[in-house]
Amino acid sequence: MTVRALVRWVGLGALLMTGSAGAAPHGLAAESLAAAGATAGVAANTTAGSVAVGRPAPTPPAGEFPDAALARSEQGDTTILRVDGIITAGVEQRFAETLRGLPSGRPLVVELSSPGGFTSAGYRMIDAILAERQAGRAVATRVRGGEACESMCVGLYLAGYPRYAAPTAEFMVHAPRMAENGRMTMRSTQAMVQRLVALGASPVWIERVAAAGGFSGALDYREKADRLTADGANIVTELIR
Repeated sequence: MTVRALVRWVGLGALLMTGSAGAAPHGLAAESLAAAGATAGVAANTTAGSVAVGRPAPTPPAGEFPDAALARSEQGDTTILRVDGIITAGVEQRFAETLRGLPSGRPLVVELSSPGGFTSAGYRMIDAILAERQAGRAVATRVRGGEACESMCVGLYLAGYPRYAAPTAEFMVHAPRMAENGRMTMRSTQAMVQRLVALGASPVWIERVAAAGGFSGALDYREKADRLTADGANIVTELIR
């Protein structure tokens, strides 16, 4: 199945789930929330090996999402920028300001521990990382053992290279949901799938996630870093021990 065909197939699933996705605003313009219930987990998880799927928890009102903590530290000649929490417009602005303040050419590692967040803020952060790399800065991403990078965070993680993760680090993808009402839309799901593939995610892996219902809006799809590597997902490029 081609990526274009896959996107159309995923979009159809989204339409069937929402019933009126065509009338819903685009996820980028309407601040669709790509988070796994943000502070909540998922209900009724089922696990097979290091793959888990489960029904998404209800999405709280948009005003209840605090900005992620942003912490900068130095390790030798490299800057570590840790994003811990929900991706919002506020953290995106601080992230951009921090990037502008870094010495030219100084290597950067973006360390992530996040349940996701708002797609418009997340996409701007992705674009900022890609712009830094294009300008010649080395920007890697990293997820520690026992921590998770979920939903919008996965796109942000994919923006870096190399992409480091401990074997037990967990990644989750699903259909983004509108912050206003918790619903998904066909167009925001299509945009997310296209972006993941453009950033390097394996189309074969994306197809497997879609076949499991991971972009249907009915469940969240989770895999540990070691399984992603074994599956050839091209999400994680280097396991850290």
